[in-house]
Amino acid sequence: MRTTINRRTFVRMSGGTLVFGVAALLEACSSPQAAPTAAPAAGPTTAPAPTTPPAAATAPPKPTVVSAAATQPAAAAGQTTPSVPGLVGTPKGLQLPTRVPISGPAPDLPGSADGLIDPGYVNYPANPFKSVQETPGSGGDVTVATWTLLPPPTAMESNALWQEANKQLGVTLRMNITPLADYQTTKLATIIASNDLPDILYIAPGTVVAGLPEFLKAKCADLTPYLAGDAVKDYPNLANFPTLAWEGGVIFNKAIYGVPAPYPLFLWVHWAHQEWLDQDNLQLPANLEDYKSLLKHFTNPQQDRYGLAMESNVAYGVTNGFWPAMFGMPNNWQLDSNGKLTYLIELDGFKDVVNTAREQWAAGVYSPNSPQYNIGQARNDFAGDKFAFDFDGFIGASRTFFGNAPNLTPPGKFRFVPPFSAVANAKPTYWSQQGIFGFSVLKQASPDRIKELLRVLNWIAAPFGSQEYLLMNYGVPDVDYKLDGKSNPVLTDQGKSDSTIPWMYITQGPAALYFPTAPEYAQVMQDGEKAMFPYAQIDPTSTLYSQTFATKGIQLNQLVYNGIGDVVLGRQPTSAVDDVVSQWKSQGGDQMRTEFEQAIADARS
Repeated sequence: MRTTINRRTFVRMSGGTLVFGVAALLEACSSPQAAPTAAPAAGPTTAPAPTTPPAAATAPPKPTVVSAAATQPAAAAGQTTPSVPGLVGTPKGLQLPTRVPISGPAPDLPGSADGLIDPGYVNYPANPFKSVQETPGSGGDVTVATWTLLPPPTAMESNALWQEANKQLGVTLRMNITPLADYQTTKLATIIASNDLPDILYIAPGTVVAGLPEFLKAKCADLTPYLAGDAVKDYPNLANFPTLAWEGGVIFNKAIYGVPAPYPLFLWVHWAHQEWLDQDNLQLPANLEDYKSLLKHFTNPQQDRYGLAMESNVAYGVTNGFWPAMFGMPNNWQLDSNGKLTYLIELDGFKDVVNTAREQWAAGVYSPNSPQYNIGQARNDFAGDKFAFDFDGFIGASRTFFGNAPNLTPPGKFRFVPPFSAVANAKPTYWSQQGIFGFSVLKQASPDRIKELLRVLNWIAAPFGSQEYLLMNYGVPDVDYKLDGKSNPVLTDQGKSDSTIPWMYITQGPAALYFPTAPEYAQVMQDGEKAMFPYAQIDPTSTLYSQTFATKGIQLNQLVYNGIGDVVLGRQPTSAVDDVVSQWKSQGGDQMRTEFEQAIADARS
């Protein structure tokens, strides 16, 4: 099998050079490193009441797993089968790791029992607990190769955080940290082709590696004996992962070959400037006609303000789940009960989606900068009041938006647009991802060495609210951070440099919703998760491997984005969609479909 967060989520940067990985990394390059470097302003000590979504989006029925997984065996005792349509399911005969949630500090907003709705915290817990009781390592070096988009951390010899982590780990953790662009294009391929693997190798999300299953079987440790079923209980922080994180992308050759980096189901989401709506006494849209009216209402070229913006390399919202979700379309591929796949652009009604975007472009409600935007530029302009609605990241973007909100006039009030339908009496979809952000594999070694490396990963996977998490993300107290009056860590100048070690691009604990300068943050974010979850769908190919996708996927995706984009901009008639479909099929799409269908059949056999 192959792992990737939904492929289209990565084609969000200009130029197409780094088609995979960049945008998702912008989304996930989030967390504690983005914490404030000055004490947060005084604010409420309890979370505000939840926001009520429009009536059209309230109380939908809870989805069930679609037929893609219907032939799979029931979950083992102690496990939860995620109620999210899309995943093909666990290969027959393979037992997933048993989930044993950790009872840490009580959140202000509890998450769901299955871990798919994340817990929320208004402040960092005042008394962090120790999640690892014994020193994981036995001395010596542990080598790691991974990527980063952050500035490089202070070297280990001068980094108080890194030195303390090594002390607690009982090893010298030697990290080969490569900038994203180099890791994606050359570094990872060079490492895989060599006979000199590090102990721990991060397989970045969206990275397409030709022959990945064969590489894993030949050179990496099969972790099934160490992690399947109750065996994972030897590593309590790994056992704390949601079941979906294991099912969602670390299974290859019908075995467990990686330790995932858990991540929320929610990656790209529909944001609104709620303060714009409030100023004009308007409501969030309940249907497509409402939405079109709002886009037109907020468009004022003289003030350089528009309804929305969308980048060219997602065909202006047609190929990334923005417009298609309103029409209830499946996440990239539709999978029927017989294991047959139909691609999004082949579906009945796809031209209606294209025409909707085309009409809105013609109406002038898109920012005219859309053809030139990359995701970072669009994010900054939305945060700076340039357009009313945006389709951007859940975690990473939220920190940009909430961090900049006090600088706007009036102060920004960023909120989610709950899913709504473009078609009367029809249910929309929400294109979710499969619950991980890449994974780490281990070089083949003796059983004792594999167990030691898993103990190291177990320490790195410490959950929010633990002492280990506080150290990894904020450093050594009074050196890298100081606490404000509400127990929130505030990075010092040294902490800003020490804390950019990319732990999250090795593995990490399950997500927690927390942003210290915005007490309302956790409530807003969890309300958004609850509004989107009932409509969530995962791309059924997102955990499968196709050799054609590995070798031609970038070119095939670019063909679709360029062709559909030209139709949206009015450069080609809507009938040109048929030509795009024909080219996609003949240039590799049909072969890719065949390989994915065979992978589905193999998983079920």
